[in-house]
Amino acid sequence: MAKNTKEAKPDGVLGDMLQPSEKQASQTQDERLYNEILDAILDHRLSPGVKLKEDELADIFSVSRTVVRRALLRLSHDRIVDMQPNRGATIIRPDVRKAREILGVRKLIEAEVVREATLRASPEALAELRQCVENERDHVRRQQHGAGLRLSGDFHIRLSALSENSTLMSYLMELVPQTSLIIAMYQTPQHDLCSHQEHFDLVDVMATGDAEAAVAVMAEHLQHLEDKLDLDNERSPGDLYAAFAHVKEVG
Repeated sequence: MAKNTKEAKPDGVLGDMLQPSEKQASQTQDERLYNEILDAILDHRLSPGVKLKEDELADIFSVSRTVVRRALLRLSHDRIVDMQPNRGATIIRPDVRKAREILGVRKLIEAEVVREATLRASPEALAELRQCVENERDHVRRQQHGAGLRLSGDFHIRLSALSENSTLMSYLMELVPQTSLIIAMYQTPQHDLCSHQEHFDLVDVMATGDAEAAVAVMAEHLQHLEDKLDLDNERSPGDLYAAFAHVKEVG
């Protein structure tokens, strides 16, 4: 599921009282924890339905519960986590109907996104898109599938930025993290998404300036993604300490 392009902001009075250097350090911790949790979900180490306990996460990552809460709030804003008063945070379990709705809306939105992006993209912008796909491919080759899936989502968000349509981009920034969650929940074990080659193909078509051809390639790409999901299969939850065992090992 994609690196979030929205800037995380400290919540509450404490964030307002922090000095710039302190705020920078806090956001760095938030970013790390956000990515670690998201990668654990996308790597299938944590499943939808898992309760994310603040005290356990604070212990695992050696950070304050305030830092944990900020990371969880950011995940909540991305609709990856459901936060309820006095009940804590739980990874959202999208049902089949919701999954199909999200995938269907993405097909509609991204057809227009790629059409407008193709007509506006400069050679420099296309080169940056290719670099994004190369990063995605490199992470997948290193078996870092969670990070690779985040970068895959990042590609689609960068593409929406090229369209210069802020409304479409806003919608897509909400849908991409939710799609990553759906992939984590419903991806079939025998299928490796390997979307980076299709991303390379899409950039190549965009470089020709043929907007309708790019729309067709995008439609095929998103359909391939859906075809590799088993929307009748759900995985069982995992354990926080087991999911983040590598953190303790590094520490």
